[in-house]
Amino acid sequence: MGNEAQTHDLDRMKMRGRIMRRSASFNVAHAVDDLGPGTGAQSIQRALSLLGLVGIISSENPNGAPLSEIVAISGRPKASVHRMLNALIAMGYVERCEDGGYRLGVQSQIMGQLAQKSADPAIEESESSLLRLAELTQDTAFLTMRTGSYSICARREDGFGPIFNNALAVGDRHPLGIGAGSLAIMTQFSDAEVDASFEANSRIFADRYPEVSVPRLKEIIRRGRHDGFVHNPGLFAQGSWAIGVPVRVKGRKPRAALSIASIEERMTGARVFELAELLQHEARQIAVAVSSVEDQT
Repeated sequence: MGNEAQTHDLDRMKMRGRIMRRSASFNVAHAVDDLGPGTGAQSIQRALSLLGLVGIISSENPNGAPLSEIVAISGRPKASVHRMLNALIAMGYVERCEDGGYRLGVQSQIMGQLAQKSADPAIEESESSLLRLAELTQDTAFLTMRTGSYSICARREDGFGPIFNNALAVGDRHPLGIGAGSLAIMTQFSDAEVDASFEANSRIFADRYPEVSVPRLKEIIRRGRHDGFVHNPGLFAQGSWAIGVPVRVKGRKPRAALSIASIEERMTGARVFELAELLQHEARQIAVAVSSVEDQT
């Protein structure tokens, strides 16, 4: 592939990556919508969704999350969002930046430290594996975790190569089936569980991912069961190709996956199988470590 074609791929990946990031932010902000009316705690749920949205947006903006962007993504009245942010500020979960934006506050940081002591061991045990994958491949490596019918990017490590993948960041939330890691988790589902998961998210697929073909995703899952890895040929963020494998922990429900993402040139031919082998090796290492931790608890 020539330099001009590679530059075009990078531009497409960046553009589609931004679209994917907006969808991920929307999913975080509207997590409460999935619960339906009459749950009895919608104000709490909306505040937590707003807190998550502030965290996602501010992580990429040194001046914090602008109020206008929070309002636009949340789809809620500006006055309501402002009141909720002030309540979160009063509790220390959000801070106002000097330039007017919002970011996570000290209390959120403390909660994050406390959460590390009881976090899923896969997150802790994946660190060295992700670092090795990023160093060996010079591409971006991810840990994806399942939460209900959604998946969340739990960790990422960037290699030192020239390709920076901006389609997925820590905290991004997508319905199961979006992304190589998410598809890899679904290879461990039964056909009935796959159908149920896509049915549960049918509305958001139609609203936020209209170009995604569910039958195509099911075919990737079926092939992934046979191959031991899934290959995403730029389906979600054009120009961003990826390979994913499940982390299989004996006695546990399907919950985690490793993946590597880059441009098409680095995700085709013999390198696909080389990357899959690296991922499978690290997935086994994580599974052994997780099992050891759980046996001690």
